[in-house]
Amino acid sequence: MEICEIFARCGIDVILISLADAALCIILKRTALKQKQKVATMLAYVLGAFVYAVYASVQSGNALYAFENLSFVTQKGVTIGTISMLLCAAADKFNGGPSGPEGAICNMLDGVIDTKDAEECAKAILQAAETEDGDELATKVAQIIESYGAEKDDLLCSLIAHTARGLVKSAEKSDTDTVSAEKTEQ
Repeated sequence: MEICEIFARCGIDVILISLADAALCIILKRTALKQKQKVATMLAYVLGAFVYAVYASVQSGNALYAFENLSFVTQKGVTIGTISMLLCAAADKFNGGPSGPEGAICNMLDGVIDTKDAEECAKAILQAAETEDGDELATKVAQIIESYGAEKDDLLCSLIAHTARGLVKSAEKSDTDTVSAEKTEQ
């Protein structure tokens, strides 16, 4: 996916909030929440939704905007959290960690499963996201996480499932666009 597509699909406001959210999460993961990586991951989504709700309320001039448009604000918050996790994965790549979709899922698995198993678990989750969706995928993610000896957390499993599915869809769209561009060039 090209950077222009990300801006067009998400909007500059979501990208800027995601940058700030990712920076805060990286700082928190390396300082105050060093021993509680799962809390830092959840915080990326919660903080993203909260900041977007405040931003949208100020922009619209309606203090109740977030409550009147709860599903839209929640969707934007999850998008911000997902982009933040990708940015955290990119930052971790500079420190020698996994990159791309696996890196984003590995970031979400920090503190949930052993670091040595995180990349393998992330690959299994992304493979499941290729064929599953919705509640079925969240259930499959929970099973995969439990198979690595971690406790099941429904909210975290849902967030991981949503993120994995979004990453897989994005990769599929990017592959389709590349094939279409190659056919057009011929």
